[in-house]
Amino acid sequence: MRKILLLVVSISFLVLSCTSTSTNDAFLLKSLDDQSKAQALTNEGIQEYDLHLAHRAQFDQIPRVRQFFSVALSYDPTNTLAQQYLTLIDNFKSQKLQADLSSATKALAKPKRTDDENYALFVSLQMAGRLDPADPKVQKMLGDTSQDRAKLVDSYLAKSKASVSGINEKTPDAAREKQYIEAFQSANKALDVDPKSTAAQGQVSSVKTELSKIVANRVAAFQTLIAASKFAEARNQVTALNDLNRRTANSFDADVRNASYTLNYSWAKSLYAQKDYSTADVRVDAALMVKRSDEASALKRQIAAVKTKVDAGVSFDASLQEIDRLIASDELVSAHRKIDSLARVTADQTKLSTLDDRRQAITGKLKDIYDNGVQAYRDEDFKTAIDLLQTVVGVQVDYEQAGEYLDKARSKQKVLDQLQ
Repeated sequence: MRKILLLVVSISFLVLSCTSTSTNDAFLLKSLDDQSKAQALTNEGIQEYDLHLAHRAQFDQIPRVRQFFSVALSYDPTNTLAQQYLTLIDNFKSQKLQADLSSATKALAKPKRTDDENYALFVSLQMAGRLDPADPKVQKMLGDTSQDRAKLVDSYLAKSKASVSGINEKTPDAAREKQYIEAFQSANKALDVDPKSTAAQGQVSSVKTELSKIVANRVAAFQTLIAASKFAEARNQVTALNDLNRRTANSFDADVRNASYTLNYSWAKSLYAQKDYSTADVRVDAALMVKRSDEASALKRQIAAVKTKVDAGVSFDASLQEIDRLIASDELVSAHRKIDSLARVTADQTKLSTLDDRRQAITGKLKDIYDNGVQAYRDEDFKTAIDLLQTVVGVQVDYEQAGEYLDKARSKQKVLDQLQ
């Protein structure tokens, strides 16, 4: 059912696209009934609503997000969920404005406020100003708080500059990265408080320039490791790069995406050359999830052509040793697939029992991976969530809510990728 839902959801961009569809796309659209098309559009629209409107308050996206639900209703006028979200969108600006004004009014009534409270207050006011720049109440609040906003901007900028003031050529790389990340976060807060502040804009730009150098160094180190076929170490570099990206408002999404693709494709090629077809298959799938390139698709076909034949010719004991190695290195999906392949070609109960022991060892590792994946999703680190939850679903497709979280993480990451 989950795979069918993924197929249905994938048509939403075809339905809304202004470009001509391919023969395959046209066949897909014709194969689905109107209710399925409407449901696909509604599901995708909800994800876009959550990301662009509820979370990011990107009001310029309202017409595009609205179109998901209006087109869904053209296919199925009885889709009540689409109608509910259409009403939500139509009322979104006025309700959001009132909510922001209410929050700001309560905050202003406090005789004393912390910096964090002031930050939340001023962000709400900026949001209200974007919603209705002519609203007299908004303009009055912005005017009344102008001095306090300026002070808070200065405070954040001072923190940002202090974070990097002691950096010199002797500063260790780890400390340098940490300090520039902290500087970026402070400067970015200043920009949230006053998006028109030229000082905040300049500081954010200056810090991002230095962060770009750090990213470039990480990418260079990563490429050196890839060239030396040190893929586990390269994976650590991708993890660190992804963490840096997440903590700097996803400023380096393209670098993370390229590194992730290169890692998985290069690793898959190496594993294929070593005739480790099961693990190569997992790695090329991971590469294809990032980018459906011709080279990765070709490698996927090559692996499929030889994998079944080779697996059948390997001795049980050798395969068992390989499974143990895969489990020890946390290549759980590859180990799981290899166990299934062996189980299909043996009727020996002792051997099957041995395989069951390995299955239990794999299953025992899933809880921590699942918990970490869900936490990454809640932290909006969708790339990490996808990586972890793919492992869970690859081993046990119906594990708790892994499938649902994976679908949502993929959908939200897809939207983020389109913004790049």
